[in-house]
Amino acid sequence: MIHENLLATVGDTPVVRVATLSQPPGRNVFAKLEFFNPGRSVKDRIALNIIERAEERGELARDPLIIESSSGNTGIGLSIACRVKGYRNIVVVDQNCPVEKLKILQALGATILMVRSEHDKGADLTQSRIRLIEELRRRIDGVFVPNQYENPDAPDAHYRGTGQEIVDWIETHGITLDAVLVSVGTGGTITGVSRRIKAHDPAIRVIGVEPVGSTLFGGTKGPYLQQGPGNYFIPKNLDRTHVDGAVKVGDRDAFSMCRRMAQKEGLLLGGSAGAVLHAARHQLEGPNNNVLCVLPDSGEKYLDTIYSDMWLADNGIELDSDLVNSVHVVNMDGGVDYESLANLVGS
Repeated sequence: MIHENLLATVGDTPVVRVATLSQPPGRNVFAKLEFFNPGRSVKDRIALNIIERAEERGELARDPLIIESSSGNTGIGLSIACRVKGYRNIVVVDQNCPVEKLKILQALGATILMVRSEHDKGADLTQSRIRLIEELRRRIDGVFVPNQYENPDAPDAHYRGTGQEIVDWIETHGITLDAVLVSVGTGGTITGVSRRIKAHDPAIRVIGVEPVGSTLFGGTKGPYLQQGPGNYFIPKNLDRTHVDGAVKVGDRDAFSMCRRMAQKEGLLLGGSAGAVLHAARHQLEGPNNNVLCVLPDSGEKYLDTIYSDMWLADNGIELDSDLVNSVHVVNMDGGVDYESLANLVGS
């Protein structure tokens, strides 16, 4: 098949069985791998749907400037769509955005504005980003703000896309699914997926996953290091009508699961995906149980954070020793103790 352009490859992401988390007989954790989208995240879906629906309604100016708040992934998805369609775009991030995401946004030609605050280090700065965008919109002509927190085209992308794909997968393979777990941040994914899943089978539980410190499903506000999930306010796109429950996952548990999946399954995942898989382990109840996890993005954007022992240590997170994988330097300029080296790496 030859696609017309890169945007035609958004969606239809694969599902795999996560062997190390599945507990035979009859207990299975399945993972829908959203990093198979071209921008390597689930946010490609809403970026494309929001722009295309706006085009259909004639909401874009002749030479539109698209400005959006993002922790990185939505900005990447929008930047790809804008390059293909010939639009200009600005991505408003904050000081917590991983450097890898910034480099990708730069490479994709986006204009980047970074919100900083010396008083709220480590805190979620989403509302500060949104305020900045509102001020820019008042001062610049031809601006279109996708507003992933409120735009109904975001959950619609997941109702017609992600959710429908899960239903098709269930029907194709004849699987009885007990629960679907979804990371929650802007609310679009879980709202769209839950509506479609419940329309198919109301008995399937839909569980939201957020960081400890996020207040989307209540609790005490606090800092967290997971990038993308969580918020301190309730986005309008978060409709909990079809959501059966929520689980909070701490940074250490989320990042430990990321490391474990990389080492045991070859799955290089972002922190939100690690949190969802950690939560999934506690949903396996009874002799026959199947749960599906929507994994938002890959780990390449977090190599200097989640997968950096130094970064974790600087942020007070100590992993189990089996999850640390050090680089052993061999100096070939002098004599090499090959016997000791063999014992070190061969044991």
